[in-house]
Amino acid sequence: MRFIFLCSVLLALAYSSQAFAFGRTGHQQICQLAYQQATAQTQQQITALLQLKPGETFAQGCVWPDEARNEPAFSYSKPHHFMNVKRDARTVEHKDCASVGCLLSAIRHHSAVLKTTEHSVQKLQSLLFLSHFVADLHQPLHVSYADDLGGNKTAVYFLKQPSNLHGVWDSGLLRALGYDENAHLLQQKFAAVNKHNIRSWQQGDALLWANESLRQTQKVYQAYRPGMLIDEQAVLRDGPVVETRMFQAAVRLAWLLDKLLATPAAANHQSTTALLNNGISE
Repeated sequence: MRFIFLCSVLLALAYSSQAFAFGRTGHQQICQLAYQQATAQTQQQITALLQLKPGETFAQGCVWPDEARNEPAFSYSKPHHFMNVKRDARTVEHKDCASVGCLLSAIRHHSAVLKTTEHSVQKLQSLLFLSHFVADLHQPLHVSYADDLGGNKTAVYFLKQPSNLHGVWDSGLLRALGYDENAHLLQQKFAAVNKHNIRSWQQGDALLWANESLRQTQKVYQAYRPGMLIDEQAVLRDGPVVETRMFQAAVRLAWLLDKLLATPAAANHQSTTALLNNGISE
């Protein structure tokens, strides 16, 4: 039995090295929903930037950072997909970011590029990096423990197949919920989300969202037992959690892009509208 479990650990680690954060499916559906939630002006700017890479949709482009990190020119971005803390950490802080960068520093950097850079390949790359990293930030195991590589070293059986905690939250739960078979499932389920919840998600910053993920990571590890079986009951319990994180990622990405890609004229209009909506006249 011990030999079988060790083999399962090795298989899980091998699998995890090939896994994409939130899976290709998750990233595509988050960006697809974010695009739909963005303003018409933001959609136009995204579409214009994508013309620099003909034939690719925004959803497809959001997977690119996972592929690019294996290229020499973008190998620097590997540590930007996650943020690790010590086991006894109760909160995430900016100082926890590694010297080579992390999710927080990367989101800050690419936000600045989008805000200040003119139409260019660099701006398109920052759009895709930022969109990908906002999704990564909402996957709980991307804000996790350094000694466990974000759950990659923690072997489990997921629906009787060898995996690890990271892989379960990246793609296992989504696959079990049917996301691989339905490219529009997140959009369909989002139609039932309460509008009050949507408005409540449109606030805060990357640090706040990182702390949300860490709190969920703590819950994941509290329930973990070596070699545990994650079964259908766990899918019913954790499935809604991962879906809510995806909803939040999409809503917040759209909200963030609306602010970063707004032209001066549009920004002034938004400011005036907000003042009028609050009963304040200029």
